[in-house]
Amino acid sequence: MATNSFKSTVSTHKRVAVSVAAVPVPVKLIPSAIEVQGTIAYPCLSAPDPKAGDKYTCLLLIDSAQDQEALLELVGATSEQTFRSAELPVGAHNPLREANEKNHAGEFAFKHPAFRVPGGMVIRAKTGFVPECVWGPNETPIGAEEITGGDTVVVQISAYGYANQSQGVALSLGRVWLIEKGQTKIERGTGAGVNVKRIDRSRLRFHDDAAGEAA
Repeated sequence: MATNSFKSTVSTHKRVAVSVAAVPVPVKLIPSAIEVQGTIAYPCLSAPDPKAGDKYTCLLLIDSAQDQEALLELVGATSEQTFRSAELPVGAHNPLREANEKNHAGEFAFKHPAFRVPGGMVIRAKTGFVPECVWGPNETPIGAEEITGGDTVVVQISAYGYANQSQGVALSLGRVWLIEKGQTKIERGTGAGVNVKRIDRSRLRFHDDAAGEAA
């Protein structure tokens, strides 16, 4: 998933010949936006993230092969439009990443244990606008703050290519549809990336601050 698997089966010479001859070629239409289901992580949906260029953003962990294939097709089509090849150029940014990929130090790029999903794909999507958020079978509008890291969501994703000082394909964040609240929190902050087993509260003995005696 970290590498775009789309391969061009038509040589440059044949492409030119087809263009000159104006021979109609069957084209598979790729939608401009798709919906995919996954686990949302580190969402900044109610306020922009200063670490992401003041954009509203989130990560999404996807384990559905069907949704992963849809994202591969979307990125491949966007690459074709931008670079005239469904395969991204060497060194170009690929927004599709493996959940278990490691950095140069040999550590997991996504450290939270929730990302240890075999074959999982991770994407990051951003938007300059407050995303529409809904929940449930009736798609009832809710506040963005009601969606937290670890929740199961369906997210609308679109893609765009860029080629300036850098190049690649990026993903835009659309509507976020809450399907189910998660049991494990994947949020920023101290302890947010750890599953904590709470202490047995019956063991605790609090002392009165004023008297200094056991309560």
